[in-house]
Amino acid sequence: MNQNIALELAARRLNGEPGDTLCENEKPKDFEDGLSLQQRVSEQYCKLANTHVAGWKCVLPTATTTMLAPLFADSLYDLTPQCPLYASTDDMALIEPEIVSTFAHDLPVRETPYSDAEIEAAIGSTRFALELMQSRYQSPNEATFFEALADGLLNQGVYLGAEVNSQVSIDQMDRFRLTVTAGASVSNNAPAEVLFDKAVTHPNQHPRVGLYWLVNFLSERGIGIQAGQRVITGSYAGIIKVPFNRHITLQYGGLGEIQLEFIRK
Repeated sequence: MNQNIALELAARRLNGEPGDTLCENEKPKDFEDGLSLQQRVSEQYCKLANTHVAGWKCVLPTATTTMLAPLFADSLYDLTPQCPLYASTDDMALIEPEIVSTFAHDLPVRETPYSDAEIEAAIGSTRFALELMQSRYQSPNEATFFEALADGLLNQGVYLGAEVNSQVSIDQMDRFRLTVTAGASVSNNAPAEVLFDKAVTHPNQHPRVGLYWLVNFLSERGIGIQAGQRVITGSYAGIIKVPFNRHITLQYGGLGEIQLEFIRK
């Protein structure tokens, strides 16, 4: 595939400017094709933005679909009161409520697979997180899955919330009631409102199993895990649309909460 395609997708991400889906002869044909283009987009983006891969997003693969994409250091927002992101076509902030795991120790490439226990022992913290979403295609519904894979599966960053209480086991994070509210806004003449209020379950029934898979998948391809890298493993509620310039609260049941304001890039 033409290196110009990777540069184009990387530039779209950097500038927050979606474009057309790829021409028929440029579209990745299968998973390996899409992943290869994704890696080249990642390399180009790191050069353009002077950044580096700081982690991954993934979910446990199904019989037909494998999903993973890099996270970049310049697009991580750590407990900031405001979080900047590019708006959707209808001028909303698109987010996915998740849990993020941060590695405290390296897991270098090796021939034998890592056990779940070995991977768990390398994790230093678990935090509430929001994946920030934007497609680099103007009509994302017209893009193939492999085009979306090449583009990073809609990721435009991650907001890192507070650490989950250490007394809460990872097994207790499989389900809870998620409530998302927007505070009143005098400037917008908008009342306080509940945007989402439902019982939710992690898509893999457990927020860590996708991570266990990811470590060994990457290792088989010559990519090790480095201390400090972070992994998110799927949204509890799909994509949620929230307004800009409002006080947003996401209540993760009795586990904890995130409070912030989204501002437009």
